[in-house]
Amino acid sequence: MDLPGLYGISFVDWEAVAASWGKRTVPSRLLLFAARRYLSVARGGTGPGGERVALLEPLKMPREIKEAFASPPDPEGEAAPEWGAFADAAVAAELETISYGERPILLGELRAGFERAAEEAGPGTALNRWFLARRDALPGDDLPGHPEYLPV
Repeated sequence: MDLPGLYGISFVDWEAVAASWGKRTVPSRLLLFAARRYLSVARGGTGPGGERVALLEPLKMPREIKEAFASPPDPEGEAAPEWGAFADAAVAAELETISYGERPILLGELRAGFERAAEEAGPGTALNRWFLARRDALPGDDLPGHPEYLPV
């Protein structure tokens, strides 16, 4: 599994997030606040990665969201918790564009992926804790664990 890619929030569909921004949803606006908080903590870290900048460049979203995505922190750094809040907000914005019937499937797959990534990262590591926190932050804990579940 690509643990650095998952930590870099490669699991987010940024086109869906941009669509959420275009619809002016509350989660998309909260994503902007999360990006700003993350950037305020991460200042002075590594600059934006060129590949990551190019990925979001054509999308219509605020510069702060694009800049935050392009600059993931070190998992051991002080900005990692704010990066996690940014990742959670991105997932929430993406969910606004997904039909209700498909959400449980996506959430089940994300939970399973985070669980597996946490196992591969090793117990007690910073990445392990980060993946478990993302898994726990997903909505709908009352849904069955099977990803093929569809609500009636």
